[in-house]
Amino acid sequence: MKQIRTATEQDIEKVTAFLGQAEVSADGIDSIIDHFILLEDAEQKILATLGIERMEQDGLLRSLVISPGVDQTNLLTLFKSAISLAKHKELNRLFLATNKQASIQFFEMLGFKQAETDELPDHIKDSNHISQLLEKNDPMFMVSLI
Repeated sequence: MKQIRTATEQDIEKVTAFLGQAEVSADGIDSIIDHFILLEDAEQKILATLGIERMEQDGLLRSLVISPGVDQTNLLTLFKSAISLAKHKELNRLFLATNKQASIQFFEMLGFKQAETDELPDHIKDSNHISQLLEKNDPMFMVSLI
């Protein structure tokens, strides 16, 4: 039995450890923990995370970490839950960056459209997360209206 829920302050250590195992930065997690969606098993062990970093009235999807064995249905539910959370937090748009061409179709199914780097608003482009991605590789960006 798997459960998807919004993280709480009591989850900060657990989420930080889970992200650390995947070598994903947990910087700033404590201040945005209520913007994280968790997929857990029956023993409340985290199987997947997806966070939203708020920037003005927009959100940037980050910290997507998926344990082996999480199927596409659970992944789809995780993303739909994040979109629902973004609506609840009254965000206007969600942005994401990916370096996997194969994931583009999945994101398009969720309503995301590809965007060029120069089309990103400055508050997204200048974020630490995006700046680091642009230094390391050439990610593809996508955006969805909420």
